[in-house]
Amino acid sequence: VSVADELFSALKNNNGDVVAQREAETGRELTYKQLRKDSLSLAQGLKAEGVGEGTVVSVVTFNSQEAQLFVLSSILVGATVAPLDSALTVDEIGHFIKLIKPQIIFAEGDETINKIEQASKLLTYAPKIVVIDAQKHSHTCFQDLKQSECADFKPDIKNAEDHVSFILPTSGTTGLPKGVMMSDLYIRNLAFPLPENVCLSILTSSPLFWVTGIITLISGIMSEFTVTYLRRPAKEKTLLSLIQEHKIQLWVTAPTALQGIVALSNRNTYDYTSLKMIFVGGACLSTQSILQIQDEVFHHKVPIMQAYGMTEVGIVSASKIGFNKVGATGLLAKGCKCKIENVETGDPLGPGKKGEICVKVPYVMKGYVNNPEATAALFDKDGWVHTGDIGYYDEEGYLFVIDRIKELIKYKSYHISPTELEDILRKHPAVKEAVVVGVPHPTDGDHAFAFVVSNKPVSEHELVQYVAERVTETKQLRGGVRFVQEIPYTPTGKPKRKTLR
Repeated sequence: VSVADELFSALKNNNGDVVAQREAETGRELTYKQLRKDSLSLAQGLKAEGVGEGTVVSVVTFNSQEAQLFVLSSILVGATVAPLDSALTVDEIGHFIKLIKPQIIFAEGDETINKIEQASKLLTYAPKIVVIDAQKHSHTCFQDLKQSECADFKPDIKNAEDHVSFILPTSGTTGLPKGVMMSDLYIRNLAFPLPENVCLSILTSSPLFWVTGIITLISGIMSEFTVTYLRRPAKEKTLLSLIQEHKIQLWVTAPTALQGIVALSNRNTYDYTSLKMIFVGGACLSTQSILQIQDEVFHHKVPIMQAYGMTEVGIVSASKIGFNKVGATGLLAKGCKCKIENVETGDPLGPGKKGEICVKVPYVMKGYVNNPEATAALFDKDGWVHTGDIGYYDEEGYLFVIDRIKELIKYKSYHISPTELEDILRKHPAVKEAVVVGVPHPTDGDHAFAFVVSNKPVSEHELVQYVAERVTETKQLRGGVRFVQEIPYTPTGKPKRKTLR
């Protein structure tokens, strides 16, 4: 069964009067009846344009009602959907669309449309560009694509196992992003109906170019829930206002938003007692961070659930309600195997020993687009994927993720985890955000250096001393502290450490 079949069935059977989607900034809503009508009429229009199985379409925006409809309709006709961050540069967008060769590109915003026009010149053909305001831009109008709903329309995916439903870019932390091809089976393994009575109202901070953004869209429809989404990144106070206004029960977010709420002085003026669960994706929260968030904000009344995985392999481990440990990313997902290897020797390690996380999973990507060499290099000779992440498992099989191997700071013969120092810095009342990197030293290897966004006056010396009082002598901020206005992040919400260095 394809993802399109699952969604088509849900749209047909869901209660038409229930609000399916809500755009936070504008308040625009679609009931399931309206969502079905609009998505099927747009699907008919896409079919008329020759879009179907084997066709690639791209969506270049953060999120919107039109973007959600475009993605949903593209799925229904069997197209391969490739979402992309509109904040990328012309060169980055050009690299990706040259890789995936989309037939149609949906784009929003003057600056984004201009970048798409420039990037498209790198192609040997002219993709159709779809915009909302065709009077302002001489491209195809989104509304004009819609056709009369066809009563006998239904998805027709020939082979769900081989069909590529999505192409998502990798995070690009080690260079230009690669395109990860995801089959219907891969997506269905991630997107499943959520348990009844757990969450009827969902808020997602995730854009459509994150896996969590796509999965929330699909799972929300399959579970007949109301999903509130954002057109653009929002401040912490906006997120809390939305939770209060719409009595949100499940919040899907990234670590940075939760860490930002800890630093928000007036957070207690908001009512977020409706929350039943928080799901964190994109990166992992450490045990120390979760305890701070629970102690200072949610008082251990709202479970913070995590999952660990990679775009290439999907979910490796995930928290479960009632079966979780603080800081853990949960137990291994069904069919997954995991081992921890010594970073230096490659020897397998037992419970409680930190090393590189290596995994085998039943549903992996179909491969990187037009890059068989990189696809083959993902696996070792025994079929294990070396994640590049440092972690460990305990005696009960719970997995804990600590850091990226490439991000470890090597001071003399010691390894320093940037995350550990970042967690300590964020506990200081004057620190809103912090990222720690290694800076070269002529004799010591690397010194730990912190970039800090402050929310009140504080000196470099005070922060260096604050950390020194809480770590061993080898982990101190020998490189110092630099105050910055903001921290740069990748499209998937990870700090751009390479840029900061």
